[in-house]
Amino acid sequence: MYSVSDLETFIAIVENKGVLAAASSQGLSAATVSHRLAKLERELATVLVFRDSRRIRLSPAGEVFYRKVGSILEALHDAEFSIGARGSSVSGLLRVTMPPWIFSKFVMPKLIAFEQQYPELQLDFSISDNFVNVVNDAQDIAIRVGKLTDSALLSRKIVNNQRILCVAPSYIEKYGMPTSFEQLQTHFWVCLPWQRQLKLIDENGKPVNFNAKTRFTISNSDNMTQAAIAGHGIAIKSNLAIKDELQRGSLLEVLPGILADDDSPVWFLRPQNSLTTRKTEVFYDFMRSLFDSPET
Repeated sequence: MYSVSDLETFIAIVENKGVLAAASSQGLSAATVSHRLAKLERELATVLVFRDSRRIRLSPAGEVFYRKVGSILEALHDAEFSIGARGSSVSGLLRVTMPPWIFSKFVMPKLIAFEQQYPELQLDFSISDNFVNVVNDAQDIAIRVGKLTDSALLSRKIVNNQRILCVAPSYIEKYGMPTSFEQLQTHFWVCLPWQRQLKLIDENGKPVNFNAKTRFTISNSDNMTQAAIAGHGIAIKSNLAIKDELQRGSLLEVLPGILADDDSPVWFLRPQNSLTTRKTEVFYDFMRSLFDSPET
């Protein structure tokens, strides 16, 4: 029968992307690592890893086994630590996806302190404004903003947040400040690709669909903010994302309250079948701490 060591070696092969790197990380010989993998595949009667001279690739069975075993080993290590049988409380790989503005504005400035506190924890960030399927893309955690639509994920709210319309002073000087729903229809907008159709409150107080007049769209929220600051058009942004720009006056709020649904919390998500481990909990505490300051 295979052992916990065999499972740990399998995880090391996957996370280090090869037998040699896994052997180095575990302080073993490449022959021992290869033997453990072969033993595991023989016991399971299935191929876990496709390998050639240059790279390895998980088989479909290997993908499933990796996700399940990784969570089980994390829980086992946490249990060992809780009774004093393991010296390190937080280790391994943690895959996290989040929008660019949260990473650049909140996470990155505090990341060194977090790394120093948990030196054995390896972080793999997927930074994107596009929707990332947490399960299919093998992410441990997703930080998302706005309404939740995926009921297959466990969710915890990190912080409340609202979206607003904003514009640069240079744009106002050239085109004027819109003061009504009707005027918004004549102005230029800077949008993420999926923001061109909005729901706004019209002059009769009713929610209506609104098509933003865009000269270009941008697929990155940080670049979108810079485009708005440069005066390319009105932008719809999370208040948390541009709080510094609003304080400096490089962006100004447009028609407060005109968005039909401006509620846009920041959420901490993980797969339904994932186990609660020390590494996910310390990262949750870290994310909460980023938004707990009085300035937030």
